[in-house]
Amino acid sequence: MLSSIEGFKSVVLDQLGEGVIVADADGRIISVNRAAEEIHGRVRLDVPTVEYTQTYELLTMDDLPYPPDELPLARAVNRGELVIEEPWKIKRPDGSVVIAVGTARPVLNAEGKQIGSVLTMRDDTKRVQAEQALVSALEMKDILLFEVNHRVRNSLQIVSSIISLPLHRIEDEVARETLALTQQRIEVISATHRSLYELGLHNEVDCVILLQDLCENIVETYSLDSAVRLEWDRRGSIILPVSKAVSVCLTVTELITNACKYAFRGRDAGTIRVLLDGADEKITIRVEDDGVGMPEPESDRRSSRGIGMILVESLAKSVAADVRIDSGESGTRFTITFDRPEPESDLSEALVLKRRARRGVDSLPE
Repeated sequence: MLSSIEGFKSVVLDQLGEGVIVADADGRIISVNRAAEEIHGRVRLDVPTVEYTQTYELLTMDDLPYPPDELPLARAVNRGELVIEEPWKIKRPDGSVVIAVGTARPVLNAEGKQIGSVLTMRDDTKRVQAEQALVSALEMKDILLFEVNHRVRNSLQIVSSIISLPLHRIEDEVARETLALTQQRIEVISATHRSLYELGLHNEVDCVILLQDLCENIVETYSLDSAVRLEWDRRGSIILPVSKAVSVCLTVTELITNACKYAFRGRDAGTIRVLLDGADEKITIRVEDDGVGMPEPESDRRSSRGIGMILVESLAKSVAADVRIDSGESGTRFTITFDRPEPESDLSEALVLKRRARRGVDSLPE
């Protein structure tokens, strides 16, 4: 009768799609169903825990021999642990390698005493291989996108160099300044693409890091004739898709350039203050100076619609920004506010902090 019951149990186990391995109270394997046999390519009974790895050629996911005491079934046997969805590799007799995922648990009797352990497992090779192929494809896509950004940056640098060639030969001051400003704008776009692969991304830019370099270079250039001081107030991070980042950087650098050129006429010194606030859902960018103020539109309508204002209006459209301009005898203030775009990739605060630490930029607030 007993042998009949055991035979029935064996038949039932063989019908299961999952592999099942049963060990007795001492950890010796007493049953291996057909699915488990197919996964391993072999059946060995009466195997103690210390010989699981060698007998069934079990490997870690790093292709090293699996420490016998750390195998899921051994942990259930020796420590009474419940081990859920643990992966490992199996080297079959024919040399092929299978990736298995299994759950091991102790078996207790009515009194709560452990009388054995059971391991259920499945062949997860195809899923893992498909996942690895997807990861490889994504990595290749990133490599190609980084290469595209690198080539775009190189092309922009070539254009910038071509523009700079005739600068020293042009006598007309307006034409020379126009070319120099065009070159500066191209370099802003080039710097935006450079920052993509510096951050390890291909579609998003940390504008807080990028704008500090760009604006300081501009102020340094214009401070040769006057003492212009640049002050910063940074709060949080402003991570934007590259298309929006280009608009933001062009706008801010244009406002800084205009402030350097026009805000301090008749004075030897001045201060430009920049607020980059990305601490909340609303992003706020403010550029203000303590200069002479903007001319009235009626008296100088052309200057009020210069490139700077065109870029501000373009930015307002591209990110649905609210733009406020306050100007008077104590200076001019541009305040640009817009909703934070949905992130296109996972740029963690830790990465932003790491980049800022290398550059000496303030940390994000807690």
